[in-house]
Amino acid sequence: MKIFLKSLAALLFLALVVWAIRSDDRPDGKGSATAAASTAPASSAVGTPLPGGDAAWRTAPLWDDGKAEYCAYRARWPRYGHRFDGRVLLVLVKEPWAPDLGVKADTPRPDGFDVLKLNVVRDVPTGIYTYHQMASVFTRRDSGALVKIAATSSEACGISTAHMVAGRLQTRSYFDGQGDRALPYPAGALPEDGLPAALRDYVAGPAPATLAVFPSLLASRFPELAPVVYQVEKRAAGEGVEIRLTRGAAVLAYVFEPAPPHRLLRFERDDGTLYEQVKCERIPYWEMHNPGDEAWLPAAVR
Repeated sequence: MKIFLKSLAALLFLALVVWAIRSDDRPDGKGSATAAASTAPASSAVGTPLPGGDAAWRTAPLWDDGKAEYCAYRARWPRYGHRFDGRVLLVLVKEPWAPDLGVKADTPRPDGFDVLKLNVVRDVPTGIYTYHQMASVFTRRDSGALVKIAATSSEACGISTAHMVAGRLQTRSYFDGQGDRALPYPAGALPEDGLPAALRDYVAGPAPATLAVFPSLLASRFPELAPVVYQVEKRAAGEGVEIRLTRGAAVLAYVFEPAPPHRLLRFERDDGTLYEQVKCERIPYWEMHNPGDEAWLPAAVR
């Protein structure tokens, strides 16, 4: 009887091992990605400081004034073989962080720290429907280390979302071949959606020769979810300082104000995407939600 029970237990164990291997090797890759993500250490995307540069702009007392940097841009965006006009808002604000919940704390906590939250809001009409897209990138104010990303893209065809916290990235897309995915976020990669803030470290400080950049999640159909390495060049551009990232024919060009806090003046991508600043001020925008407050927005971006 004992021999029979031992043999049965061995067979059950072998069956479980085979099932686990088969699940992890599914053709769609979801098994292996999910398993890797579940074992990824929380530090894989948290605690990696920005390489080099000058952090004085983000540690300055300016961010303690209780307001946000609120900038409006005239946008040109390529889609469906055309270039459409739209609006982009960049909102940068200091917030206290609740590490256990991964959200803004109502009041500063002993176990928390300050983050700089960058919200990128893009609205572009295309024919009879409009793309509404937003990405929130949270980084530590002291080190510039990435803490969290949340992104969404919606239009008349569907909704896609992305979320990264504690080193785990999850995406949900309505496109065939994508669907729901989970994978570890690559340590040390800067999110492209956060570059309008992160690259400010290099306006006054020395820029690295290369940067690993994770592609924008501000999309309905997500790109390949893997970082790419860009060459970095800093140069004068009119009255601003351009941080130019290149990889073959791919170009991401950001022009910043030379003076702190180095607000973004212009962004241009090789595909024809263009943002041009129209207005930028420090305001308590969360209080400006009443009828008539939209007058703050310049006519060019309403």
